[in-house]
Amino acid sequence: MNVTGHVKLFKTTINLCLIFGIRKHSDLSKNEPYNLKLLVVPNTIILEKRIFSRENAIKTLIFDIISDEEFERIFLNILSRGYKDNTYKFALARFLLDYCNGHGHVKTHVDFVVIAEYFLKYYWIQTCKLKMKHAPQATKKPEIVKIIEKEFDKPHYPQTFEEIRKLEPEKIQKCISQIVKMCFHNVTWRFQRVKINKATEARLFFDYEIERTINSNKKIVDLDYGINLNPNAIRFFQRYNAVLLKTVILEWARFLEKLNVGLPKIIAKTEGKNIKRKGLVKYRQLLEPFFGGCFYCKEPLQAGSKTHVEHVIPFDYIAEDDIWNLTLVCQQCNLHKLGALPPMKYVTKLIERNKEYRKRIPILEKSLISLEADFERVIMKHYENAQSHGYMLLREFP
Repeated sequence: MNVTGHVKLFKTTINLCLIFGIRKHSDLSKNEPYNLKLLVVPNTIILEKRIFSRENAIKTLIFDIISDEEFERIFLNILSRGYKDNTYKFALARFLLDYCNGHGHVKTHVDFVVIAEYFLKYYWIQTCKLKMKHAPQATKKPEIVKIIEKEFDKPHYPQTFEEIRKLEPEKIQKCISQIVKMCFHNVTWRFQRVKINKATEARLFFDYEIERTINSNKKIVDLDYGINLNPNAIRFFQRYNAVLLKTVILEWARFLEKLNVGLPKIIAKTEGKNIKRKGLVKYRQLLEPFFGGCFYCKEPLQAGSKTHVEHVIPFDYIAEDDIWNLTLVCQQCNLHKLGALPPMKYVTKLIERNKEYRKRIPILEKSLISLEADFERVIMKHYENAQSHGYMLLREFP
């Protein structure tokens, strides 16, 4: 059908709207009419939706239908070239990918409460579990980090986010509510502000409502409205999800690397996946012939499960089960320490132990070689970095 230069007007029901991937805003009743216009002009196809409310107010949603190559170019431009003074753009980009790659039918309309749940998961892991820095100074922390730290103020959380969601549902809901209120006014409209010749607000991936414009640099987003995803963008995010997600994580990690110098496994930590420990039984068997007393309190160790293999520098920071950082301790000392740092004298003791036994324990020699020749300096630097990231420092063991 040749429709170039013509306008076709479709009056239809909600079911036909769903064919076009359009979701009715929740404050309209099922009986309110929709008008769809398919406008075809040279080189551009635009689907325009006008929703008429009882008060006859008109809300217009326009999405250009563009190629995957253009979607990719603009998406990568947002990640790599756009101005960023925090990591919200990366979090929103990851939300778009995670949400669109979900199981089942993907709804085009998304409330900010849903987006806040994704944001909370990303930042809770980075903030509470991994203690990653998000600003050069504590006074300049992003609002979302302040919100999370206010509710989750313990020095150590061994749980995963899924576990903490079940344990602390009230705190989770408080965080979500505050994230919606405090964190979306800027990133929502700035995300698609693409700089080509000049900064242009191009609503290619999703649409939203502006409640009030204060100036060209400050706008108040309608938080009750949510966002409407471009159906074609959804399909783009689904087709290229894996490679786009890797790009988001890499750019996010590059941004955080400047604030977390020397942090081990920064890409894996930015990704937020639970870094699993390896089985530690083999390390206990390797160390038991040489060490019969607890590394911390020096009490004789009991055979079997009451002898624990302990990371001197916390596993959540170091993210490795390397034997240079492992010691044998009693159950009482291990439960007392948990994810904290020991006093400095025990790090010095660890370095001396590694020097003395590196030739007697072949796997220890290999582990130290991987740290570089000056392994004493590397171990001490890890200890200092972990302390600067907020890991609690114990005064002593009981």
